[in-house]
Amino acid sequence: MDLRPVEWTESEEELVRRAREGDGTAFDRIVQNHLSTIWRVVWRILRHREDTEDVVQEVFIAAYQALGAFRGECRLGTWLHRIAVTRSLNHLKSRGEKIRRSSRPLEVATELTLEAPEGIEGRTPLMDLEAKELTAKLARCLESLPALWRSALTLRDGEEMSYEEMSDILGIALGTVRSRLARARLALRDCIRGAGI
Repeated sequence: MDLRPVEWTESEEELVRRAREGDGTAFDRIVQNHLSTIWRVVWRILRHREDTEDVVQEVFIAAYQALGAFRGECRLGTWLHRIAVTRSLNHLKSRGEKIRRSSRPLEVATELTLEAPEGIEGRTPLMDLEAKELTAKLARCLESLPALWRSALTLRDGEEMSYEEMSDILGIALGTVRSRLARARLALRDCIRGAGI
């Protein structure tokens, strides 16, 4: 599956208008344009491939069904992010998911890479082992964070969103965004250092 965003000559407003009128091709273009970003957000919150596939599908189904209610007060991408974060958090809260998560192994993210320090040519086996261990530890620590904190980290550090965009997407005050992000970063730092959460 190709997850790269697609550049289109039509404006999003035009695509939304056409999709509202029942043009399936226009909605397909909207999906293709936002799929990689929505996938990344959901993956970083859920950290499980099959669940991510299911929730991403739910996000676009919900968006299609609610397209008539989209008022254009925010960017379409912001609106889709809000749906993605909400659906992801709801998925994590479901009773069956809590039981399933406690009994399955953690999937380690492969999106992280560690570069060799300057002056060192290539990577040594020891560097590869340390990088792999650090990546696994980071994934375990991220998994142990409360979902609300993990979603704040995902939007700020993973998606590089502004605090204002995060506030819109999460539907919370700007101060709450900053507070969640600060607590998440402290907890993540303590976990990585071995102090736990």
